[in-house]
Amino acid sequence: MICRNCRSDIGTKEWKYCPFCGESILKKPMYQMGMQDVADKMLYGLQKRLMRKLLATLAGGFAHEQNSPARGFSVKVISGRGPAAQGVKQATRTRKETSIDMTKKRPAPKETLEPETSITELPGKLRADVCVPGVEHLDDIDVLEFENSCEVRAYSGDKLYFKIIQIPKDLNLSGKSLSGKTLVLEFMR
Repeated sequence: MICRNCRSDIGTKEWKYCPFCGESILKKPMYQMGMQDVADKMLYGLQKRLMRKLLATLAGGFAHEQNSPARGFSVKVISGRGPAAQGVKQATRTRKETSIDMTKKRPAPKETLEPETSITELPGKLRADVCVPGVEHLDDIDVLEFENSCEVRAYSGDKLYFKIIQIPKDLNLSGKSLSGKTLVLEFMR
């Protein structure tokens, strides 16, 4: 026997419902169905068609947009009247590729600390001074740039200094230096 809904081979066993999709195997003429059965059947078919179209649209849209600069989206949740959530496409700016050498074997830190940080904001420029005592080389510091933030990981023996710095969207990391126990990060337009 073959399921009318998913076309799976059910075999000869007397099933009441398809073991693959859950569709009723018992054939009822339309005039014996109640209004709820008819409505369920219509809505189920509509739901399947809409989901197929949605998945095809999403798959086609993502494949089409992989080479375009718009790669992100944000969700804005609004309470009160109107739609509950809105999806908004967002163009991500191109940042310099930050590479981290993942082949370096670092021992797992025994302690993770959030370093003291002072941020100075000037027109078109931002400077972050991150206190990382014990860190001796720039090679011991990983800086990852994201769309709205910058993540700093500085390793000193068995300590990890971890800090996330919020930065404006229009600024990019332009320089980093280590002077004494202070990591200086500069962001410019």
